[in-house]
Amino acid sequence: MDLTFNNQKVILTGATGFLGSHILEKLLEFGCDVAIIKRSYSDTWRINSSLDKITIFDTDNQDLSMIFKIFKPKFIIHLATRYIKFETEKDLHDMYESNVIFPEKLIHLAIENNVKGFINTGSFFEYDCNKLPVSETNRIHPINYYAKTKLIFEKKLLSLSNKINIQTFRIFTPYGEKDNDKLIPMLIKNSIDNKVSNLSDGRQKIDLIYAQDIVGAYLKGLKEMITTSKQASYEIYNLGSGKSLSIREIVNHLERIIGKEIKVNWGEKSNFDFPIVYADISKIERELSWSPVFTIDQGLTATINYYLKKNNS
Repeated sequence: MDLTFNNQKVILTGATGFLGSHILEKLLEFGCDVAIIKRSYSDTWRINSSLDKITIFDTDNQDLSMIFKIFKPKFIIHLATRYIKFETEKDLHDMYESNVIFPEKLIHLAIENNVKGFINTGSFFEYDCNKLPVSETNRIHPINYYAKTKLIFEKKLLSLSNKINIQTFRIFTPYGEKDNDKLIPMLIKNSIDNKVSNLSDGRQKIDLIYAQDIVGAYLKGLKEMITTSKQASYEIYNLGSGKSLSIREIVNHLERIIGKEIKVNWGEKSNFDFPIVYADISKIERELSWSPVFTIDQGLTATINYYLKKNNS
């Protein structure tokens, strides 16, 4: 990717998470001066090799307004989030605090401190996915409380879009190295350990997007913000592969790459997941000149190799 960022000062939230750790690595590789905002007790295992190259602020020990005065960022990339798929009543406060209150403070401080751009992270869970492919113009219909909190914050961003350049990436189904315990890591690790994976009927189709392709989109978004002459704007971009694969097809890909059968106990049809979902990515292709680089086999191979190496270390 032909990108250099010449010491652009970027605050990154969510850097200790799956996608944030990949984005941090590339921001440093392309020359950004990065500060991360985290909690003092956050587990930094994903980014330990980068800790001596960045500025670190702990939100529970340092005032946000002072962080802006000390670091003086020009851009913010916001990935920090609180995600619970099936929330209970006691989860609602924490999710609202993390997904609405905290980023609202960030965006207001960004405007007060003349930050040039704010990149936000959303989810396809915000859409009515009955109309395919899912485009940015699809009806909004949040599937759970997590998606509702994302939309509340996005409405705040829209109301401030005359003051700062803003982008929101609505990510479909990400996967890759250093992921949380989700479908693909579970299948790979169970295969390594010769365990059975208990799944639904596996016929639902999802839009898988590899972590490094997601990183590429965020870097293209940052480049556009650095070079744009627009004073303020707000754009939403779908971030997916634009294709759908069933869970059974994904298992087949994994089996072929690993070279052995994956033990799966196929169950009943899922009542929560969409039967089929895939993104319309024409807007991000057109406006940011981004499209996926990695094939499903390339992404899965890299992910498998990561977990094999981790298992053998």
